[in-house]
Amino acid sequence: MVHKYSELDLMQARIKEVPKGWSFLPIAKAFKIRNDLRKPISDEIRSTQQGLYPYYGPTKIQDYIDTYEQDGSFALIGEDGDHFLKYKSQAMTQLVDGKCTVNNHAHIIEGTELASREWFYYYFMHRDIYSYLSRQGAGRYKLNKASLEKIYLLIPPSEEQNKIAQILSTWDQAISATEKLLKNSQEQKKALMQQLLTGKKRLLDENGVRFSGEWKSTKVKAIFKPEVLSAGNQDFPIFSVTKNGLVNQSEYFNKSVASEDTSKYRVVKTGRFVMSGLNFWMGSVDVHLMDFPVIVSPAYKVFVITNLSSPEFMKQFIRSSLFQKVLEAASVVGASVVRRNFSESIFNSYELFIPEIAEQEKIAAVLSAADQEIEGLQKKLDCLKQEKKALMQQLLTGKRRVKV
Repeated sequence: MVHKYSELDLMQARIKEVPKGWSFLPIAKAFKIRNDLRKPISDEIRSTQQGLYPYYGPTKIQDYIDTYEQDGSFALIGEDGDHFLKYKSQAMTQLVDGKCTVNNHAHIIEGTELASREWFYYYFMHRDIYSYLSRQGAGRYKLNKASLEKIYLLIPPSEEQNKIAQILSTWDQAISATEKLLKNSQEQKKALMQQLLTGKKRLLDENGVRFSGEWKSTKVKAIFKPEVLSAGNQDFPIFSVTKNGLVNQSEYFNKSVASEDTSKYRVVKTGRFVMSGLNFWMGSVDVHLMDFPVIVSPAYKVFVITNLSSPEFMKQFIRSSLFQKVLEAASVVGASVVRRNFSESIFNSYELFIPEIAEQEKIAAVLSAADQEIEGLQKKLDCLKQEKKALMQQLLTGKRRVKV
């Protein structure tokens, strides 16, 4: 099949050249768009039709219902939403197999002898199609059927398509397996925290004897003592506290968001407890265990951890549901529900049950080991995704050819 294309078509498709032996065609010439199979079903109706069959939206399964509209193998790409701007990190396409229903916010793509639905799935998974979209308001975009039909794509011979899809599918399986391992490790750590931080499960001491001493009720004010140290002219790295703990501003936010004058910023030394002045009640707290001081915004609260508790133990404890209740109780709703004020008196009045230092350190060591396992799996997952993305960039453009 021969189809004429222009330099504008190449430019819009973000393509510099067509590889030897490949085609460059609009979607309308390469696939069947089966939007006749779509069926929108309201939330209210779906609530009365709960079942086993997936109900797909533009980017994911939205529900499971007791009826289905189609039974086959297709690829989906969203028709509207804000996901179009997140194409680098969020998959734009889905594969659907078997009995299911697709709503009217996703286009249904059927493969042909020329191009498989797997090729469409991988080709447009992380592709920039911004120039084909129409705007529907702030951050909302639409890919209508007429525009979809005009999008050009590279198409290798069928055997090469299948080989590339097979290679990328292998990477998908590795990513999926790692995601499951990561989720399992995270769930296991949650369960372990619930047992160890409440004393339901006791560990063995250094002599192999199980800890048995009673946990003591201790006022929060006896564990945390406020500390206010200004940075002055000292040049320390600038950190923020997020739900993920302390993060370097320049690395985490990809830019420095600090004021030019940091002389009034607060110094956080090793072993200090620090909380966000804005989102502390949502879990934006941490214990600084790095071996160098950092500085945070003057709006943050910094506390010395007294000798009643191990900093390593408290780093784990503040992540628990037990401490989350303390943070929520100490947050007083102000003029805006989104922004809450910190009540020092409520915070100080709470009592925590904690064990002796020796048992604290054992608990911290076990939970820290779980963190290291989770961190290792997260790094592996990030690497797999990054390597797959680089491989896709080469295989889907023909820069790297496969042997059939």
